[in-house]
Amino acid sequence: MNRIFRATSAIAIALMAQQATAEDYPNVTLRMAHPLPESWPAVQWDKWWAEEVERRSDGAVKVDIFWSGQLGGLLEIKELVSSGSVDLGVFAQAVHASEMPMTAIAAGLLNRVSADPETAHELARDVYAAEPVQQELDELNLHPIKWTVTSPYRLTCNKPIEKMADLEGLRVRAVGGAYVPIWMESYGMVPTRVQATEIREGLQRGTLDCNFGPIEWVPFFSLQSVAPYVSDINTGTFTTFQLYASADTWNSWPESVRNLMTEVANDAMQKDLEWIEGAEEEAMETFREAGGQVVELSDMDEFVEQSPDMISIWEEKMAEQDMGEEIAPLVPLQREAAKSFKP
Repeated sequence: MNRIFRATSAIAIALMAQQATAEDYPNVTLRMAHPLPESWPAVQWDKWWAEEVERRSDGAVKVDIFWSGQLGGLLEIKELVSSGSVDLGVFAQAVHASEMPMTAIAAGLLNRVSADPETAHELARDVYAAEPVQQELDELNLHPIKWTVTSPYRLTCNKPIEKMADLEGLRVRAVGGAYVPIWMESYGMVPTRVQATEIREGLQRGTLDCNFGPIEWVPFFSLQSVAPYVSDINTGTFTTFQLYASADTWNSWPESVRNLMTEVANDAMQKDLEWIEGAEEEAMETFREAGGQVVELSDMDEFVEQSPDMISIWEEKMAEQDMGEEIAPLVPLQREAAKSFKP
């Protein structure tokens, strides 16, 4: 089935290349695989991107989004895109950290490196542009188009965290690759793998003490009634989901299409950054109106002092995999971003 689809796509792409000019767009309909429901926070910018590509091409380039894993689940979409089985796909590259270790670092896998959405966005942009990451992406046959940022990840819990010692033994939802659990364990937290759909039930039943995520996810999952305490600890801002095309497909599209998609992606990411500030404030207001409390850590200075240097840990892990030289150009980018956490 995939061979038939790829052959059909190749014919379509060839026709596109023949038809397109710098001022013209081919008539084509592309399929985008999306693992999330259309109601998920911030996915409106994926939808806006698709609609705006169609609008700016005068209806020539259409993108049909298949939401909620209709074409493949979260762990499947990367391969579907890379193989050319779908034209476009959104996935969380952090969950593929072992397969794309340098690219995944653009997702902000390291706690307390990017303190705010703007820094996380700029770090992702610079990491994607770095030569070793471009080489890794070429080997994976992937081309990143846009990415989504969030407000800082915080701990939303069913009990207050008033001092650092309160973190000991807390079962906290861990997401992403291997580095978030390392950071959590340094404070005695117990990283717990829980699917997004199970967060609320886990907090309600007490099998989970805290969610680890941005505040704008709280009203989406209705966590305010089962986790009425949010810590003021800023664990860092992450980019969450990325939109990709296969590199072969991307390079086969006419330059007019590639330029259009890139232009709209830049506009969409700027809108995302502008939206996130208001979304964070709105979610916090909803949280407070429901009786939620923001709990300040009384010994924040000690917490910061104890915070492990996740960049150095990442360097050590990569050196163990004989990748020390490859990641060397990426380390200064991480260090520069970490300055966003002012002493």
